[in-house]
Amino acid sequence: MIENPEGRTAPLPTNPGSALDAIERISRLASIAAIPIVLAVGGWIIQRQLQSQTISRDYVQLALTILQNPDQSKVPPELREWAVDLLNDNSPTKLNEKAMANLKSGTVILPSSFNFVASKALTPELKSELERSLTSFQSYMGRLGFPVGTRSISVEIMPGTDYKGMVASWSADTASIIVASAFASDKVSVLRQLAHQTLSVRSTEPSEYLAIESGLATYFPCSFANHSQMGDQATAAGKSVYPPQDLSNHRRFSEIRLDQFASVENDGSEVWGAAFWELRQLLKQEDADRVLAKTWQTVGPQERHAGGFYAGFIESLIESSRSIDNGSKEEGIRAIFARRGIEVPRHRK
Repeated sequence: MIENPEGRTAPLPTNPGSALDAIERISRLASIAAIPIVLAVGGWIIQRQLQSQTISRDYVQLALTILQNPDQSKVPPELREWAVDLLNDNSPTKLNEKAMANLKSGTVILPSSFNFVASKALTPELKSELERSLTSFQSYMGRLGFPVGTRSISVEIMPGTDYKGMVASWSADTASIIVASAFASDKVSVLRQLAHQTLSVRSTEPSEYLAIESGLATYFPCSFANHSQMGDQATAAGKSVYPPQDLSNHRRFSEIRLDQFASVENDGSEVWGAAFWELRQLLKQEDADRVLAKTWQTVGPQERHAGGFYAGFIESLIESSRSIDNGSKEEGIRAIFARRGIEVPRHRK
């Protein structure tokens, strides 16, 4: 500071250019400092929106399941009212008062995604049980992020212990499930066919890919039912022809003969399904199912890996699992597959 002629203090003269430079530097620093905050807030907002959308989708699917239930005695009136209100609140085109009243009273039932073919083997009790199981499993796979589609699926129960040499069959061309009556009461055997539809696979894919798909097609129904066996609820005649599979086994990947389609389907189901069931025991159901669903949807049949498709799938699975418990389960996951004959090398850092 300096004294002016009148004895008052006055500021030192400054360079206007220097002041502007200082302001620019401060603004730049403030902008840089704000970037992480903006990203964090933006990420939080996006995450909240995604979570909200997922929750809304799950509740809408639940409401549809309630309103599609053909057995009105098992749906309390207040639950139907809740389902109708929820569905209407989440619909871009609102239901009119008459439609809402009919749905709430049970006068009108929403059409099911499944069309059952009449046969002597299909009793009313079996039809009701199959429809509940298929609808619930379809919703479950939808919650895992799989596209469930809107196409109606035909379900037919054929008399006998097999259908064309199989206990059941899924046809993508006709969107139909056919089950031998000896296995119609075995929930996992039936749901496995719907899992094939959800996993979206053609028989022309590479054998390694089909073997993993077969394991997933058995694993997801078992996980959904919290039951590690497939075929154990079949009739005695059915089990004598096709013994049940148990995912609590220690079979190795080398037992899958990739040059034989029957082995790819049957051994692939039991060997890969067992590895996934062991993963479920390590990660618990919710995390295991979501990690497997995410991995399957991100790894395509043409994926290339130095160790083959098996190793590539496992490596992607490990990568997807690192979000669980800060990656603390990685060694356990590697051990599951190593015990069955596949060791995936670690990348050098």
